[in-house]
Amino acid sequence: MKVDLLRLRLPPWPGDGAPPGTVQCGWRESDGTWRDGGTLALGEIAGRFHPKRIEACLHPGDVPTASFALPPLSGRRLHAAVQGAIEPCALRPLETLVTGFGVRGPDGAVPAAWVGRDVVEGWSGLLRRHGLAVRALHLPAAFLPCADAGWTACQIDRWLVVRTGQDQGFTHWLPDGADREAGIAAHAGGDAALPAVRWVEGDAAVQWAGEGWRWSLPVGSTEAGSSGVAALAAPAVAWGAIAAAVWLVGLNVYASQLAAQGQTLKRQMAARVKAAFPDVPVVVNPVQQARQQKEALAAGAPQAAKGDYAGLSRAAANLLAQAPAGQVQGLRYAAGELQFRWRDGAAPEAEALRTLQAQAREQGFAIEGDAGTLRMKVASDAPAAEGTAQKGSP
Repeated sequence: MKVDLLRLRLPPWPGDGAPPGTVQCGWRESDGTWRDGGTLALGEIAGRFHPKRIEACLHPGDVPTASFALPPLSGRRLHAAVQGAIEPCALRPLETLVTGFGVRGPDGAVPAAWVGRDVVEGWSGLLRRHGLAVRALHLPAAFLPCADAGWTACQIDRWLVVRTGQDQGFTHWLPDGADREAGIAAHAGGDAALPAVRWVEGDAAVQWAGEGWRWSLPVGSTEAGSSGVAALAAPAVAWGAIAAAVWLVGLNVYASQLAAQGQTLKRQMAARVKAAFPDVPVVVNPVQQARQQKEALAAGAPQAAKGDYAGLSRAAANLLAQAPAGQVQGLRYAAGELQFRWRDGAAPEAEALRTLQAQAREQGFAIEGDAGTLRMKVASDAPAAEGTAQKGSP
């Protein structure tokens, strides 16, 4: 069957050598109509469909997501800032991850996601061997339609998948017996009224009809490895076979590093707690620590200004939320001070600088600016965060 677009919703990565079981699929016809194909084996999908384009999304249990408040950076500087924000949440080295992020929002928040490189290489290799090659792996929320007003949601296994905007969404683990609406409210946090939520399980085809999502997790490194194999295969077929064998050995090594399913769930929960409460230094018991932090916030515990990179960058993101994206040319942290270097002509005027200094002072920070540079640190009379000495204190 010839189709315009074939979409696959992948199950949890089973590990190298284990059969993937069945995969959910849906397709779009040339007139734009979406059809649900149910669950099929990869071999059956490859034999039945002849798509012009293939897209696949990861299982929500394999790909954590978070939103980070960052200054108005651009290009490689924004990429480096996102990597720095992901590193303490991922609980594993960055070189073992594939990361992706979206556009910085008006509130300074940048949506991001990360997944083990072994999972990306495992799925891309398995799909390619079945004739279903993909260039990127999408987030589960990307396939849901984007509502004109409110949110769109569905449940995949024990996970709630919610699309909150064109490039934004989240996943939330649903404990046994828990209410779905309560789960969404618990993830969103706060007492503000939530937007209307449209559940799309009743219409299977609608679950595939999402459009406009503009970021994903690339499989370019894997494809680059394949290009290297092809280049070596040109002189002789034997070299290609050897290179393919080396690639498969490397894939087995990556796959052997996968933790048990219970450890995977614990990492996901720890990442969510760390994203929601960045001041928690180490997450050991995610449920208990999240409850303690929530109770402390409900009790009105004061938040002290922090002079480390995380504290200064969060404060800077709030203070510079209205600044146009890309106006910061450089960002440097040293000795409890965060320095911004503005692009030519982008530095704030004297009146705007005084307003910024007053706002920073209210939050316990001091800002100085001259010659296109803005320096930010904890004010000398600001209280130290509990259990942490002020930078420069004896």
